[in-house]
Amino acid sequence: MKSAGVVIFLFLLLLMGATWWAVRSVQPAEQPACQEEDAAPAVYPPDMWAELSRLSAMRIVHADAGKLLPTDLSWRSEDNEEPIGSSWAQRGGVLRLSSPGPFPSNLLAFGSPTPQFFHANAFTRVEMPLVAQHPVTHRPIPGVACEWAVRGRTVFFRLHPAARYTNGRPVRAADYALGALLRAKSRDASWEALSTTAEELRVYDDRTLSLTLRHDGILGVLRASALLHAAEPGFYANFTDDYAERYAWCTPPSTGAYSVARVEQGRLIELRRVRHWWAQELPLYGHTANVDAIQFHFLTDEAQAFELLLRGQLDMVQTRHVAAWQRYADARGIVRTEFSATCPPPPYGIALNARRLPLPLRRGLMHAMDMERAIAVVFRGEGERLRAFFSGYGALSPEGAPRVAYDPTQARAAFAQAGFCTAGEDGILRRADGTRLSVRLSYVPSEKVSTLVEILRESARTCGAEIQPEPLSWQACAQQVRDGSHDLTFWATVPAQPLPAPARYFHSFASGDEAPFGLREARMDEALTVCIAAHDEAQFADALSKVEYLVHELAVWLPGWQESRAHVLHSPRVHFPAAPGFYVDAVDNHTLWMESREKEGGLP
Repeated sequence: MKSAGVVIFLFLLLLMGATWWAVRSVQPAEQPACQEEDAAPAVYPPDMWAELSRLSAMRIVHADAGKLLPTDLSWRSEDNEEPIGSSWAQRGGVLRLSSPGPFPSNLLAFGSPTPQFFHANAFTRVEMPLVAQHPVTHRPIPGVACEWAVRGRTVFFRLHPAARYTNGRPVRAADYALGALLRAKSRDASWEALSTTAEELRVYDDRTLSLTLRHDGILGVLRASALLHAAEPGFYANFTDDYAERYAWCTPPSTGAYSVARVEQGRLIELRRVRHWWAQELPLYGHTANVDAIQFHFLTDEAQAFELLLRGQLDMVQTRHVAAWQRYADARGIVRTEFSATCPPPPYGIALNARRLPLPLRRGLMHAMDMERAIAVVFRGEGERLRAFFSGYGALSPEGAPRVAYDPTQARAAFAQAGFCTAGEDGILRRADGTRLSVRLSYVPSEKVSTLVEILRESARTCGAEIQPEPLSWQACAQQVRDGSHDLTFWATVPAQPLPAPARYFHSFASGDEAPFGLREARMDEALTVCIAAHDEAQFADALSKVEYLVHELAVWLPGWQESRAHVLHSPRVHFPAAPGFYVDAVDNHTLWMESREKEGGLP
């Protein structure tokens, strides 16, 4: 009996442990709010304006008697644009797709200790900005702001009276001031972008605010809108120094149509559409946010994702791997769709750390890595060499950007300038003191990138340089960039919109995950200042060309490839608007829809 009791006790203990693990591994995020009735606005922190007044980087203030809202502003709404999406779109369905990126370590909308790729899906592509950009015409259209006006360097916004967060509370002008304060306190990168680009944020009343930029410039409305992010005060009522830990898995209210509803650690994140989204009745947005939910299944094996699609357990798989796309293209019940890029491509390439590698050595390495051959092998003729760091911005993109060619003669000449003159028995160049020409190349391994790195390593060896491949997890690679401890790193970022943001990457004050180049160069800073202060497109384009030339001259970035097309295999139930284009992936602007199963004939 005693032994039986022990067995039962151990069984119960095991059961409790399994239950604990299940609860821990499936962490439900905050459920989307039902907006059938408006929730009352939350109270702001009592010391909010006092804290804002102490910020030195920029002014954030209430309107005062000496500077009331001008009465003669010319307000614009531009709501006569064509509706986004397709009038054929149906509402409903759950879209199941594969997500090859790393599973996020938190759901923080800002202030994350480490960068999170998935946040683009959860926040960036969901949040409704003050003023949006039409995906087809690229002109400004209403977002949270129903009207805007411009006077000199100041952009004024008037909020839509119906604008609500996903928890049902109204969006107020002071929420953007609170958002700036919280980002300043968490030392978030978006605060640095705001404080270095704008000099004053002014709140007039619950519906009206303005942002004064430090310099005149083109597309001022969209630039100002991209800098501001609202924070719902009720959700952030307990914002303290341990914010990153306490809020890690809480879903922040947003102004968009979707909210994180379910998290299965390491496996799945589901976004669910909020009921009665405030912008759904607006003519511009009536055909967007069509599916009820989007499930991101984190699958690192692309072959597994395709097999799940064939079995009806996924609805869509996106790939840049053309061979894989063609392999499954003729499968029964599968549709293939190709998208053309309509936005700037991520600048895939090799970043060289100027703080660790002297200029002659960097120049030699640029000539020693045969990127053209690597792209030809990896993409089998489908890849296209990226011509410039700031490609894809139309007339603003630098024309005739300098190119770096694989050239062993020039590579060895540059290495000699760096002091590496004598080859050892292994063929690797050495300095007089015996130091070998050996550098590390960190990267996140994948089939494509690993092959590319191996080809670059082989080509560098023929030029007398040893490249040590250093495969790392995405988080570890990002940490290296933040610490500045890398030599070379395979790198890309999501391009800024609507204008290039070169200072984010190349200015002396640039830091964090978007500044792997480690530049401290007065000529570059001067060129960036001219770019920021440009008054028209021609001046901006000229300044950006100078920046692009210096990127080449200072040898801090070896251009890789650009992805001008995306290939999607999907169920016949998934439909896209005509000529949708894409930014990073095919669901960016949430205009696709799913046909009902009854109409589709009962496919799984």
